[in-house]
Amino acid sequence: MIHLVMPTLAKTLARSLSGPAANTQARSEIAVVVISYGERSTLIDAVRSLHRQDIEAEIVVVHSGGGDIEARLANAGLEVPVVASAERLFPGGARNLGIAATSAPYVAFLADDCIAESGWLRERLRLHCEGAPAVASALLCHRPNDPVAMAAHLSLYVRRMPRTHPSVALTYGASYARALFDKYGLFRNDLESGEDTEFHQRLEKADQPLWQPQIRTVHMGEETLASFLFGQYRRGRQIAKAWGKMGSFTSGLVARNAVERTGHTIHESLNVAEPGHRLATILSAPLIILGNLVYACGALAEGRWG
Repeated sequence: MIHLVMPTLAKTLARSLSGPAANTQARSEIAVVVISYGERSTLIDAVRSLHRQDIEAEIVVVHSGGGDIEARLANAGLEVPVVASAERLFPGGARNLGIAATSAPYVAFLADDCIAESGWLRERLRLHCEGAPAVASALLCHRPNDPVAMAAHLSLYVRRMPRTHPSVALTYGASYARALFDKYGLFRNDLESGEDTEFHQRLEKADQPLWQPQIRTVHMGEETLASFLFGQYRRGRQIAKAWGKMGSFTSGLVARNAVERTGHTIHESLNVAEPGHRLATILSAPLIILGNLVYACGALAEGRWG
């Protein structure tokens, strides 16, 4: 898979050796790899959110799935190096190419359907400079007053909300000291999801990501009931497949976990929701139940037909 993008990578690196973008990248202490797939309209907003930060970063977009991403970025007035692949890259493969295409001592990642809030870079860099090898971040719903959007978000990310207690917070959305990749290796590029979970399993306790809810990313998730349910089914299949490849859980256990965690998810949702979003959170509860059942069906389908 990687050999397909190396010619583009070489051109990208060559371009980065000259011009104003090169000077910014040369002095940056932190890099951000924007992982892009297909023709998502949110890519431009994702990159702009990084340009709005109060410190400069070395930014590269790693794209697969077709489309003239360089032209789209240029038309939006964004001068950003692009590493492109005609073949689809799973997240781990995209991450690895971004690591190879950058040189800053710390590396963060941003999906093309996410927006980095103010202070996203500054707080990461501060904690890294204070000695944290990896720094995790919180994830917000883009439409917190919409019950469907909240159901889609809370079903997956209830333990990544900013008000989550540190003892149960999931430490994803992480940035890493580049030295960790020399010590532990890179991300697996054969997993459709869960590549960061697998990487974290290799880390020693002292190198595990530090939870920092002040670093906030807005996820532009599903907005309709149909897209929510389809997404839950697809994710159920993806996670069952990923855990199977990692030799951890069977599809049946993934499905069972989805059903069993439903009550906890609803309870935690009420704890972590901001006061102004509690009504939408309450209304999202029946949808969370339905979505988790569909997620379980997806996991079982992967076990049977995958």
